[in-house]
Amino acid sequence: MTESNHDLPNEWPKHLADDAKVSPIEAVPPIGTPLLDFTAMSPSTFEQFCWWLLRKNRALVGCKRLGGNGTPQDGIDLFAFDEQQPDKLHVFECKAWKDFTPANLTKAVDAFLGGCWAESTITFTIILAQQDIGAALGRRWQTERQRLKQAGIEGEIWTAHSLTLMIQAYPDILSKFFPWPSVELYANQWMQRVSFYELVSKAFFDPRERVASWARELSMRPGENNFQDPNKNYSAEDIESDHCHRKNVPSSDGAGKLPLIIDGEYRQVNQHGGGWHFKGPWFSMSVILPGQRFTHASAAITFNRPDLNGMTLTVDHKWLLKRFLFEKESPLTSQYRGFVVGVMHGNHQQYLIDLPNCRMFLQEDGVQEIAGVADLLTDAMRRSLCMLERAWSAVDFPFVMRSGKKVALAAIDANVWSEIGWFAEEHDVSKGNTEWHMFDGDRQVLKPFHDKDNENFDAGYHGVFYAAEIDGLSYGREVILMWQPNGIQPDGEFSPRGWWSCEFAFRWLSEVLLPEVKRHVYRRYFNTRWKRLFNLKRANELAVRLDASFVVRDVRQPPLIRDGKWSVGIVQSAQELQRFFHGAGTPEPYIRQNEIEALYEAVALVAKGNRGYVGYAKSKLGLRDNPEGHAALIDAIHEHIREKRVVSNCLVVDNVFRAMLEMLDNSEAWLSDSDQERVRRCIAPFARIYDDATLVDRHTKWV
Repeated sequence: MTESNHDLPNEWPKHLADDAKVSPIEAVPPIGTPLLDFTAMSPSTFEQFCWWLLRKNRALVGCKRLGGNGTPQDGIDLFAFDEQQPDKLHVFECKAWKDFTPANLTKAVDAFLGGCWAESTITFTIILAQQDIGAALGRRWQTERQRLKQAGIEGEIWTAHSLTLMIQAYPDILSKFFPWPSVELYANQWMQRVSFYELVSKAFFDPRERVASWARELSMRPGENNFQDPNKNYSAEDIESDHCHRKNVPSSDGAGKLPLIIDGEYRQVNQHGGGWHFKGPWFSMSVILPGQRFTHASAAITFNRPDLNGMTLTVDHKWLLKRFLFEKESPLTSQYRGFVVGVMHGNHQQYLIDLPNCRMFLQEDGVQEIAGVADLLTDAMRRSLCMLERAWSAVDFPFVMRSGKKVALAAIDANVWSEIGWFAEEHDVSKGNTEWHMFDGDRQVLKPFHDKDNENFDAGYHGVFYAAEIDGLSYGREVILMWQPNGIQPDGEFSPRGWWSCEFAFRWLSEVLLPEVKRHVYRRYFNTRWKRLFNLKRANELAVRLDASFVVRDVRQPPLIRDGKWSVGIVQSAQELQRFFHGAGTPEPYIRQNEIEALYEAVALVAKGNRGYVGYAKSKLGLRDNPEGHAALIDAIHEHIREKRVVSNCLVVDNVFRAMLEMLDNSEAWLSDSDQERVRRCIAPFARIYDDATLVDRHTKWV
């Protein structure tokens, strides 16, 4: 083998090296483009691509440049030994041609068969940059393939179709050469198709150290999901969130009666970069937290039961957020815990639990441990989601899945979006040198772009924005404008000169672009002062219509409480909370008894203002007596609490907030500052439930 290797050509060009610079294809393709554009590559870049791709499965041992010095570059031959037959070769001929003709094909096969290494070759593959071979080349290939077969060689042709399919298995190479398509379509679809995130989760437990190390390394790459100290071993206190919303209070129903103790020996919790890991006597769990690299969370669970030996259960982003997490210290019932079906009939120590594609019976202690781990993970998940929003400058914006992960920036009228497309096309950077000639013109995609630096902007793209109708976000004739991170430099910083942050893009759209496009449309009809004067009525009517349509609707979903401060007043908070608890789904939020009783106390406090209809409030509060006035209503509320008649569930919360709103009578201004503070303390636990649900909604409803 060594002797044969010496006989092979070793004309390796400088660009075929691990540290060689790669010139990626930076053009943004139209959405939905099915194939990667290899013809946009230079010959050397295409050769680099082939070299990187082939090395994934083969050890390349030789290189031959085709075409001598001073002649047009005809490509290269790359050689690899066969793993089963070490004395046999696989030869790959790379052709970065836009049009490879039948004559070129015959010439290439002649040259190969006439070479000194043809006798040792078992496969000869021609790799073309073009999309298709066409009918004429296809017929000629049948002839040439027979010639190769007669020589004992299997022949193949790879085109853009073949390469596009192959590269989807290697997102690292895909993003290296095609950063935009890798973000927009190909890698994301591939990851969904093969459950890539679940694959990585399983790999944490792979007995092959090489595979397990790969998974750990993948989740620990700096600047991506690496939000925590990768060398720190987290205790229960460390993991308890900075934003922990609800205190550990004893409850009469026994919720949270078995606190999960992380002792570092029998139970361990670690966070390595974007990976969160629990190991305990009942099960082990590895989680990929959402971050800039893996925007979807996933988890792998391995149960320490003999009958489940060797089985790793994987769960996805939506199941984790909607069914497993954000129910801290809730009882082990199907009403509050999405993974619990119920207690086994005849054996109250056994629970039936429901995991994705799997149901099993488990002892109560084991189920309690699962719930405890879910509560610990909730804090880590909340942190990661919030940090992802901050990293993308997308705080409170909904996340959407449209050919890759994007952020819903704003809602605008479809006609306005059409006018923006026309404006961008007219102001393509190649068509003028005004400050508004700053687009890579495209009617379907908004791409602010400069071909060279100026005093305000760096050269390159400043963003790529798509628009689409999204159910539940857009209404009527609206479309949702979507922002996305920089696919070429996913870890790069945002700036007004370079790639715009989500927040900056929103302000630029609403305060700069739309007013200019509106003026542009107005000037289309009334481009002179005299024309406006002679048609003053029509001009004013057009101005009014444009003002009404050129409006940006903010789609952000802010929390009620941020950094300890309320974002809205008591009345608006109560209205939001009433609507939320009225439509609460399953599993429903867990309401502690002391919290619902405090909410009743808040209604009694507000009733001191002698506002609203007492009869309506009484009916909503479920009181036994029929109070005649506000003072009697307050006494009845206190009696209701003393006699332990207060029921804790979402329906009751809905009705109590209705009663509170009736007593407020559309204003909290008449309450003293101290009373307002007392009311806010009483509704704060419900606001935090609402804020968690809104956070989950932003990251699950449209992905």
